[in-house]
Amino acid sequence: MKISILCIGNELLSGKTLNTNASWISRKLSDIGCDILEHLVVPDKKETIITGLEHLTIKNPGCVIITGGLGPTDDDITRPTIFEYVGTDSRFDEDYWTLLSEKFQKLGMSIPASNRNQALVPINGEVIENPGGSARGLKFLLNGEEMLFVLPGVPSEMKDMMNASVIPWIKENVKTSTSTRTLRTTGIPESALIEEIVEPISSNHGCNIGYYPSLYGVDIRISSGFQDKVNELSNKLYNILGHKIYCEGEYDIENVVVKNAIDKDKTIALAESCTGGLIGDRITDTGGSSKVFKGSMVVYSNKAKIDLLGVNKNTLDSFGAVSEEVAKEMANKVRKTFLTDYGLSVTGVAGPGGGTENKPVGLVYIGLSDENKTEVRRFNFSSDRKKNKLKTSQVALDWLRLTLINE
Repeated sequence: MKISILCIGNELLSGKTLNTNASWISRKLSDIGCDILEHLVVPDKKETIITGLEHLTIKNPGCVIITGGLGPTDDDITRPTIFEYVGTDSRFDEDYWTLLSEKFQKLGMSIPASNRNQALVPINGEVIENPGGSARGLKFLLNGEEMLFVLPGVPSEMKDMMNASVIPWIKENVKTSTSTRTLRTTGIPESALIEEIVEPISSNHGCNIGYYPSLYGVDIRISSGFQDKVNELSNKLYNILGHKIYCEGEYDIENVVVKNAIDKDKTIALAESCTGGLIGDRITDTGGSSKVFKGSMVVYSNKAKIDLLGVNKNTLDSFGAVSEEVAKEMANKVRKTFLTDYGLSVTGVAGPGGGTENKPVGLVYIGLSDENKTEVRRFNFSSDRKKNKLKTSQVALDWLRLTLINE
């Protein structure tokens, strides 16, 4: 099925909000065999919304998906604009207005009159329920052929509604099925990755291959109309890349770490300096992390390292906070403090300032301690502060993942 996506919002055009909706929708629908024709972003204006729809529908997609513009504010004019475009009158849904009013009352607020537009429903069309918000979606059949879905722009609400209503409809109406596997790799740059797998990907494998690099690694997406071809090529890549592939699908490396720790009945504690708690945040975003993650210390200053974690002052004075010696003590001390199987530590120069000739911006030491030994690894990342934090967290989690695999 051919899909076109229209995203509505002044905040998207200004760059104040990243348009993650279009990428998420495209990825989900590509995985079930859809052909994404276009993404289009327009402001909250009647004429541009209509012009955008006319532009997308001229190519006769099987489905158009709109996100955004269903809120209660004055600039959220998607709903009446769509009603006009499809040629339907609307009515006021008293039952839904009562339900919305009760929701606001439970929050200790009176419902604003501006929310009344969210109770408008089309005479000719369907409503898509929104369990996570106040803006319900809409569904219309255009020209007796194309389906139009209108969803809110809030990512969490959009995703729930896509999974519950839109994707099931599309699956029922996709004429050709596509098998897909996404292999997620880390610790190897895209150019080096392709060099390693050049032989199988250059063969007559009968698949489409896509590479999606990020700060976390490279995702390899393999798709074909034949599941056996996808499996055959995937297995060849597994044989070459081994544990550089940390999972399949949409799971992140922290999900894998937590699952492996649960399976191996191992516990984890963290001592973070340059990452400022990012690793702990990633781990605790994973369901079930409380079974294995016992605690962390964000010891950003030398005083915190000494007073809270117990790092020897002489070690800091002699080698500096960003050093192998301090990383080693941090990992060992946090493991003993929380009585865990593993202690993981990070200390580094995140940037953009603070670097020296001997310790440049991007220098990071990561320590990993268990009851038998404490090891430290040195890394040199970039001059960008945020990238350094993300890369450090990924490398640290990957080291922990590989250690758990070999446990």
